[in-house]
Amino acid sequence: MTKIGCFIPSYAGSGPIHVPSIMSFSREAERLGYSHLWAGDHYLWNVGILSPMTTLAAVSAVTETIQLGTGVYLLNLRHPSITAKDIASVDVLSSGRLIMGVGIGGDNPEEYRVMGVEPNARGKRLEENMAAVQSLLDQDGTEFAGEYVTVSSFTMAPAPIQKPVPMWIGGRAQVVVERSARTAQGWFPVWVSPSRIKSAWDTVDEIRGSREGFHVALNIFATIDDTREAAGEAMATHLNNAYGLPFDAFERYSAYGSADDLVETLNAYIDAGVTDIALNIAGPQIGEQLQRFAEDVIPRLS
Repeated sequence: MTKIGCFIPSYAGSGPIHVPSIMSFSREAERLGYSHLWAGDHYLWNVGILSPMTTLAAVSAVTETIQLGTGVYLLNLRHPSITAKDIASVDVLSSGRLIMGVGIGGDNPEEYRVMGVEPNARGKRLEENMAAVQSLLDQDGTEFAGEYVTVSSFTMAPAPIQKPVPMWIGGRAQVVVERSARTAQGWFPVWVSPSRIKSAWDTVDEIRGSREGFHVALNIFATIDDTREAAGEAMATHLNNAYGLPFDAFERYSAYGSADDLVETLNAYIDAGVTDIALNIAGPQIGEQLQRFAEDVIPRLS
């Protein structure tokens, strides 16, 4: 059964950031039966965005059971010791509900420059950062020394509740699928087709030999409205604000329109094998959209 979650409105895509709305949205998502809540991550972007770990820590205080995830955390831009401490803290505060989506970034190369991190070998750097963070979370007592990342051993307390805290890797390239299958518990792309989901499972089967415990998830921009035209206009504005890119570049990877349109689009991904869908709800009235998805779309998904 595919789990359906949604992104928290922690960035100003279709309106200003409003903290009371973030809290009420999160509580309502849990009440409506969504499986997980997600917070995005950027340092420099076209619009304002809250830090994901502090956002999830706040949301953990107003929810009880829904999983909380980063979609995705730019791991290379932080020291792994700080990252590990934040992961452990949010996992403890949420009673073991954290999913750590991680990625290398790339939407804005300036983010590497302003953080003083070399942009070369981003994939290798990500793998080393993941290994260093996991070593600290596991408290295995060994120093991590890689080509790009070195972390002295220390005992971090409190330790996270989950062992391990699941890591899903974001990104669309084939090398990311392979990296996810080798080093993580899931692959978490955005802007991919159902056929890409199917081919990713072939890679997972080849590398892991088993699908057990592995997630092929999907971050998908979604808008529900009475007509496809109205939904498309709302999504186009949202994506232009946040990414500065034309809607036609992402239209075929988006879910928008009436309930019937949404069911058709999302079922194609479910039939392809996605284990989890994170709705990145675009446009105004996202609270109303949240309810419409829960009542008119999700019960009809295969």
